[in-house]
Amino acid sequence: MPVSPVVVANPSVDTMSNLSENPAQIYLVKSSISVMEGLESVNHLNNILSTDIRTLDKGMRIDGLICDPNGRVADIVNCYHMGNSILIVGIDSNSESTRELLTKGVPWDKKLSLLDGNGALEHLKIIGQDPSSLIESLYPELSKLSENTYSEFENVVFSLGTHNEHEIIDVIVRSDNSDFYERIEKCNHRISNIEDWDFARIAVGYPGSNEVNTKYLPHDIGMLNLISLNKGCYPGQEIHARLDSRSKPKKRMVVLSTNDVMEIGKHSLSDGSSIKITSIAVKDGLHLSMGICSVDVSTDATLVNYNVESKLTLL
Repeated sequence: MPVSPVVVANPSVDTMSNLSENPAQIYLVKSSISVMEGLESVNHLNNILSTDIRTLDKGMRIDGLICDPNGRVADIVNCYHMGNSILIVGIDSNSESTRELLTKGVPWDKKLSLLDGNGALEHLKIIGQDPSSLIESLYPELSKLSENTYSEFENVVFSLGTHNEHEIIDVIVRSDNSDFYERIEKCNHRISNIEDWDFARIAVGYPGSNEVNTKYLPHDIGMLNLISLNKGCYPGQEIHARLDSRSKPKKRMVVLSTNDVMEIGKHSLSDGSSIKITSIAVKDGLHLSMGICSVDVSTDATLVNYNVESKLTLL
């Protein structure tokens, strides 16, 4: 859904808009990478994900959520249909629990296997102004990327997605692919570290391990678009259907930009509500925090008992 910036204090404190205006950068992302093999892989995954992936076919990428029986988000995954297998990329800290869920309930007469790709493969993301141009400089041979598909060239997988109206290019590469890293060096690009990725993901409102930990519903973390209410039964489906038909979401994700560091935890707001800070990051003196608020948080609410300048962005 579109981002609605709301200034609650000093308007000189900026947040999300600047990220898309800055040159595109390459970020190393610590991810869980698995490979599912078997003719029934798509059908099996469709019974687990809250997203309908029945149309997933060779050359396609579909993103989805894995939820627990209470409807809370256990992982966000990207599924790539490689022809004979499905590449599944999720959040690194959820590796063990996600793989357990992915292999749960496999009927005895279905031959499915799940392989561990961690270490052998690396996951990178490109965010910023015109990320496609950066890819073109690295791989002029590569055809133009389009959403819901991926392109593969010399054992490197490229795919294009959007989040909160920001273009994001995902790259999956073998860790021993020297050609890929040599191309980056020759084009005078560099790979930013994990800490820089935390800042970038908060800036575009993309949930990480602190938000995707079975504590929050899809509505709470801005992932309602990955819920398919019309598909068959899946873990958490009953909860999602009940919320859709009988009530409205109670929480929403926000990004808070401040001129000083915030602490993870609960903080009071001037409208009588509160914000629960879940992730923090700093870069070039700008402090960003990701948090969960009441869906009815006032657009002019400010922090109380905290002597900082701030700007609140609703997601």
